[in-house]
Amino acid sequence: MSLAILAPALHLTMNTPFGEAAVQELVPFSNFSTALRIVLFNAMAASLGVLTFAVTSTHERVKRGAAVLSAIAVVGSLSAVAIFLATPQMPQVAGGFQFDQAYGHLPGYAEAGIAGVVFPGVLCPVLIVMSVRAADLRSLGGWSLTLWATGLVAVTIWAWIRFVYFVMVRYAAVPHTPVVFKITSAVAAVGVLAIFVGLMLSPVVSWVRARLVLLGVGSVYRELVARWPGVRRQSRRGSSADEKADDRITELFDALSMETGAMDSGLAHADGALPTEVAVKPTEMATAVAQWLVHGRRRPALSSENIQAVLDDESERRWALMLAKAYRKERKALA
Repeated sequence: MSLAILAPALHLTMNTPFGEAAVQELVPFSNFSTALRIVLFNAMAASLGVLTFAVTSTHERVKRGAAVLSAIAVVGSLSAVAIFLATPQMPQVAGGFQFDQAYGHLPGYAEAGIAGVVFPGVLCPVLIVMSVRAADLRSLGGWSLTLWATGLVAVTIWAWIRFVYFVMVRYAAVPHTPVVFKITSAVAAVGVLAIFVGLMLSPVVSWVRARLVLLGVGSVYRELVARWPGVRRQSRRGSSADEKADDRITELFDALSMETGAMDSGLAHADGALPTEVAVKPTEMATAVAQWLVHGRRRPALSSENIQAVLDDESERRWALMLAKAYRKERKALA
């Protein structure tokens, strides 16, 4: 996942004057950013292939696919870069677009261009089919797949236009036509941007959603966990924002379970009678819990069993937000 995000991010950065200047400063070989773009496109194709396999295939197939795609990407990249570096250097130009217009058709550079687009040109159509078949627009992941499938279409067009052009110029005596690179530059920019947005959509939306959940339940979480601090736990290292939010929700309900368990024990000790399990709407139970926490008033239906019955029928996040809303309402009334 990291490489899949890093490759298009670096490619977009290299298309800026700052990125181009940084490459020129770091590598003494003139116009080396063009060779680096070939590597990035191959890395992008391979990493997207692995991600697509991860969504659509078994773990074993993902491992085998990752090994094969990585090997092909490395071979394709090294071949293209070796041809590029073996070609006599030409004066440095402003960027990749200017390089293609001025030198892309020349012997050596054209062959490097051909070697650099074969892998993404062959792989991306396969990934498009796999992504479209797996995309479900009712889910966030489905939208991510659709966006990166759109980007893959653009990369496929980019690869095949360049492949056909370089072959025709070098081996069919077709005149050099710089306007081709205006088309491929625009298509490549659209493709890389769509892939980057598709890859970032799910983690960004998940992070925002998790933060909103944590902010929403913050007040009742602090109240209950302060009463039962033993429920706190460390989230697993490397957990996503969504997983960390789920951990805090679990702590909240663990503390609520301890609180209602203590309440039930107090009732049993007092008169031996516990509330019977009854059907209660989630919003009504949230209000009952909030009134108990804020005012100490217990409704007849408030018990561990009835709370669990609500959680069996309602998602934990949704009911936690209902509880937090009811809690804030009761605290506001108290003030």
